[in-house]
Amino acid sequence: MNISHLLLSSLIVGSIAAYIAMRKERNPYIWFTVGFVFGLLGVLALFIIPLPRKKVLEEELRPAPQPFIEGPIDLYWYYLDEEREQKGPISRDALTQAWQKGDVESNTFVWHEELTAWKPLQELIKFK
Repeated sequence: MNISHLLLSSLIVGSIAAYIAMRKERNPYIWFTVGFVFGLLGVLALFIIPLPRKKVLEEELRPAPQPFIEGPIDLYWYYLDEEREQKGPISRDALTQAWQKGDVESNTFVWHEELTAWKPLQELIKFK
């Protein structure tokens, strides 16, 4: 076997190792080199060496905080539309849904009878 056959077979085995590594979400460049240098033993190592475990951050497991409007549920709410006309009465849940759909903006002024003055909705938005 001459040098050109050895080089060609090493390139083929290295390419196979890189392809398998890519399918297994490993670095194909490193595994090409391993396959090129060690031949079929390098390809076999892809199946023997376990994959490193991915570190799962605690933040990825925790759901994103959900925004909600803080205030009484049992009172009627009112808001000012774009022309500054009073709209309502509306429940807090209905106001929350309107805000989440984009029908009411966060800078919209809202009021209920426990408030002493109209407030921008954004001042009442909290996160769970």
